[in-house]
Amino acid sequence: MRAEEGFQFERFRVASPWSSDPALRLTILRLFSSGKYPLGTSEIKRLFDDLTSFGKRVEGEYADIAATLDTPQHEPTLVQYDAWGKRVDKLVTGEGWKRLKGVCASDAIVAESYARPEAKFGGGRDKLGQHARLYAFTRSVMFAPVSKVVLCPISMTDGAVRVLELFGTEKQKQENIPKLCSTDPSAAWTAGQWMTERPGGSDVSRTETVARPIDANKKPEAGDKFVISGFKWFSSATDGDVALALARTSDDLKLGSKGLSLFLIKIRDDTTGKLNGIRVHRLKRKLGTKYLPTAELELDGCIGELVGEISRGVATISSVLNITRLYSAGGAVGALSWGLRSATAYAQIRPALGGGKLDKLPLHTDQLLKVTVTYRVFLQIFFSNVLLMGASESGQASKRDLTRLRLLTPALKAFVATRASESYLTLIESFGGQGYMEEVGMAEMLRDCTVERIWEGTPAILSLDVLRVLVQSRGQALIEFFQDISANLTSLPSQLSTQLDSEIKFLSSIVQKTASILTTLDLDRHVKTTDLRFSRYLLDLIMAIQGSSLLLSHAAWKMTTFAQSAELQSLAEVKADERELQQDVHLIRLWIGGASGDGGAAGFADLARLVSQLEASTTEAKVKGEDAVDLGHGLVYSWDQGTANEVKSHL
Repeated sequence: MRAEEGFQFERFRVASPWSSDPALRLTILRLFSSGKYPLGTSEIKRLFDDLTSFGKRVEGEYADIAATLDTPQHEPTLVQYDAWGKRVDKLVTGEGWKRLKGVCASDAIVAESYARPEAKFGGGRDKLGQHARLYAFTRSVMFAPVSKVVLCPISMTDGAVRVLELFGTEKQKQENIPKLCSTDPSAAWTAGQWMTERPGGSDVSRTETVARPIDANKKPEAGDKFVISGFKWFSSATDGDVALALARTSDDLKLGSKGLSLFLIKIRDDTTGKLNGIRVHRLKRKLGTKYLPTAELELDGCIGELVGEISRGVATISSVLNITRLYSAGGAVGALSWGLRSATAYAQIRPALGGGKLDKLPLHTDQLLKVTVTYRVFLQIFFSNVLLMGASESGQASKRDLTRLRLLTPALKAFVATRASESYLTLIESFGGQGYMEEVGMAEMLRDCTVERIWEGTPAILSLDVLRVLVQSRGQALIEFFQDISANLTSLPSQLSTQLDSEIKFLSSIVQKTASILTTLDLDRHVKTTDLRFSRYLLDLIMAIQGSSLLLSHAAWKMTTFAQSAELQSLAEVKADERELQQDVHLIRLWIGGASGDGGAAGFADLARLVSQLEASTTEAKVKGEDAVDLGHGLVYSWDQGTANEVKSHL
């Protein structure tokens, strides 16, 4: 039989991330139209029209550009020497990569979050206030799956704009922000972020890179030039124009991170094109993000400008981390959206048992159900966090909002990144053998999605960030969080609370149990013994509870405000009929669990398991007189590694 004879696969194209996704539209509509500073319906319609157009470009033109980056020959390469032996460190990237960077510029992906004239689609912060971030991140989440991770340098560009907006000198702002926000692809700059070094990884307190002022006779101040020397272990977006880098400005190593300052580095000289005291040691070989150039950089005589106060580098760059962590979480949300749209499209055309299609088999649908529920939770926890950031940037956030933003941002990033990458394995399964094939795109998306577990902090590191917020706020951050959750549960409309009575009671019990455990927490003991296992379970619990509460809030809005407004239903292109509302109820039951007799274990949120693990990790558990931590340590490190001298090579 010839290849073109017999059964032929029916082709499908992944639909628009906006027009095909009513859950996304409803989430954004609720956040645009609710709260203290709602947008008017005419303004929402304008933004929705633009998001419809943007979604069509993502589905069509931008997906086609991404498809040109499909083989190792399009991956970045490093040319260290020219034909005459001169060191040039020329970075060569694929044309598709350059075009996608151009898309980010022309579509104002960065500029739309700021009070900038380049914010030509939504109008920026001046026009939209706190909703500028929400509008901008809706677009970035839609674009992420076809971006080939170009949003990595864009996130750092966005972060650089924010740092300069907050801490830059007037000269630094005028020289850099217009270029970082430019919508001209030929003139737009991108920024890098150089923090990670070999000794510490995520622990920047062990930074070895040093910076010395050019003028040693004056007190350093923002804008002053320094000579920087060191070695940066990871520098994503090595093809950028500027970078923010941490360097040590104090000789007292005992100061740790308190001895670090932040610098703005121009990567190349405008006139000669030569690198600014920078050598590209080598490009990294990575599991995924293959088209994103990541390098090891030697800094030797590199000139940088001080940003903000001397020795306040970590505090100064923290605003960058909030933004890049949201981009990381948004990349995972977008990846899950793309994977679900792909898997469901495939299921609706693939023949299956009984002569029908895969989508008619409950066994297959059940595979995708947990992923779908997870994605719906992601929409709520991610975009509500984005709105908090928008409120903080526009001056519309309360003190309570700002505390909540600090608590939830690291937790959100860790939670979404972890569960998204786990969900992707199920999506690959749903394609059978085709899911394992490179050409389908699921394998690449899994690899790229996995980086979100590492980039800008692993879940373990981020759980320590959550713990730091609790310590700095003396527990107030969590007290306020639990207060707001409890208030939300008691204010739900009766038509919802009656149907979900057991789930709401179970969620309330989880909140009370978590609060009770933390009330008796002996933090000093945990710090002294370095037993901080509880922080990881606490992070997951915070986000699982937050997701539960927001699902209930969203369902309550749909049953009341949305159901009573023909105008809102028209904007969302969703009819608030009984089936639509009952799907929300079913979704909440699946996520929270807690139905009579199951003890909550059936809930996809894993609330019962998490609170049990939190409790176990906060007590000095003894197993037949032995400490549980020591027993666990013995199990993990039971291998006899031997020594290198005992191994004889046969090569």
